[in-house]
Amino acid sequence: MSEGSMRRRLSSPAPLPDDDDLLREIFLRHPPQPSSLPRASLVCKRWGRIVSDPQFLLRFRAFHGRRQHPPLLGFFSSGRGAIADFTPTLDPPDRVHPSRLFLQALRGDDLYSLLGCRHGLALILNRERREIILWDPVARDGRSVAIPPAWFDYDNPRSTIRNAALLCDDHHAGRSPLEAFKVVLLRTDDVPVDADPQAFASLYESSTGVWSDLISVPISAPLLMLHPSVLVGNSFCWLLNGCGKHGILVFDLSKHTLAQIDTPKDAHITTESRFQILRMENSELGLAILSGVSMQLWERKASSNGGGIWMLQKTIELDKLLSLRSPTHRLWTVIHGYDEDNNVIFVSVDLEVYMIQLKSPQFKHLFRATFMTTYHPYTGFYTTARGTGSGDVGSGTLNNTRDCPQI
Repeated sequence: MSEGSMRRRLSSPAPLPDDDDLLREIFLRHPPQPSSLPRASLVCKRWGRIVSDPQFLLRFRAFHGRRQHPPLLGFFSSGRGAIADFTPTLDPPDRVHPSRLFLQALRGDDLYSLLGCRHGLALILNRERREIILWDPVARDGRSVAIPPAWFDYDNPRSTIRNAALLCDDHHAGRSPLEAFKVVLLRTDDVPVDADPQAFASLYESSTGVWSDLISVPISAPLLMLHPSVLVGNSFCWLLNGCGKHGILVFDLSKHTLAQIDTPKDAHITTESRFQILRMENSELGLAILSGVSMQLWERKASSNGGGIWMLQKTIELDKLLSLRSPTHRLWTVIHGYDEDNNVIFVSVDLEVYMIQLKSPQFKHLFRATFMTTYHPYTGFYTTARGTGSGDVGSGTLNNTRDCPQI
C-alpha cells in the first residue's frame, strides 16, 4: 500500500454509530456544560432528537448529579418588569443568554417574591394568590402549593410570610425535582415591637400533600426578609440581623425543630458589618463576616457538652486579594449572595461586583453594579438543545404550573 493511500485511509472519518441506545450512552457522558448538548444537536436531526428528548435529559441530569455539583450558571436578582432577571456568570460558549432563564410573571397584577433557588428550581411566593411556586427555568415547568389561609393576612403583620426554603428529596434518581420535595415557610413577630418575639415554621411534604403544625422559637433579632436560606447538613439556616443583635435561625429537617444559634462572640463586628451563612467543607455551619475590606470566615464545631464552638478559620483581605489600589477614601463593601454548592460568594467593593471562590481563594470580576440587591445563585444542568445559549431568545414566563393538593 502506498504512503498516500495509507494517509487517506487514516484520515477518513469514522462512521457514526447507528444505534440510538449507543448514542444515548455516549451523549450521557458528555461534559455537563451548557454548550455540550446543543453542539451535539447541531450535527444532524437524529442527534438533535435524541439529546432533546425529555427522558434523556432527566437521565443526563441524574447521571452527572450523582458525580458532581451542577455548574453555577449565574444568579437571579430583582427584575425590572419581571419577577427576577438572570445574570450569567459563565464565559462563552457556555454563557447562557439572560433571555433564556429570566422569570416573567404570567399575571402582571400579582405580587411575586423570589425566595431562593436550589436543585435547579426557583422558589417563588405569589402573595396575591397565597401560594408557593416551584419553577424550573430550564424545563419551563412548575408546580404550585396553596398556603394555609391562616398563614397569610395582609392586615396582620404576624401572619406575613417572611421567608421559605426548598429541598428536593430525590433529585438524583432520574426524576424531575418537582416530583418529590419539601418546603419550609417562615413567619416572625415584629422584633422591635413584641415583648417576646418568636419565629414560626411549617413544613410541607409533597409525599403527604399537607402542611405540618406550626412550631416556634424565641428570637432576638429580625429575620432578613427574602434573604435565601443555606442548606447545612440536613438543616435550613437563615440570618437574623438587626436592632444591634445577630443570630442564625435553624430548621432541622430530621427532627422538625426550630432553634436560634448565636454568632461568634469573638468576631470583629462593627455597625457596618455584613454577614453571610456558609456551608463549610465538612458540612458544618459557617459564617462570613465582612467588615470594611476584611472578611472573617468562621466555622462552628461540635463541643463536648453537645453544643458548638465557633472557631476562626481564616481572614481574607479583599484589598490584597483583588489587588485594589490604596484608596484615598473608605471602601464600601457589600455581600450580595452565596452559592452553597460551589462555595462561591458574591461581593461588591465600591459597586464593582466580584465572584470569590472561598476555598482557593480565586476571584472573577463580573461587572459594575447599578443598584444594590440580593443575588440568588442558580446552579443547574442547562440541557436545552436549541442553540449554544449565546444570543438565543427564550421565555421564562410562569405559564405551566401544576397545582398540588389544596389545603
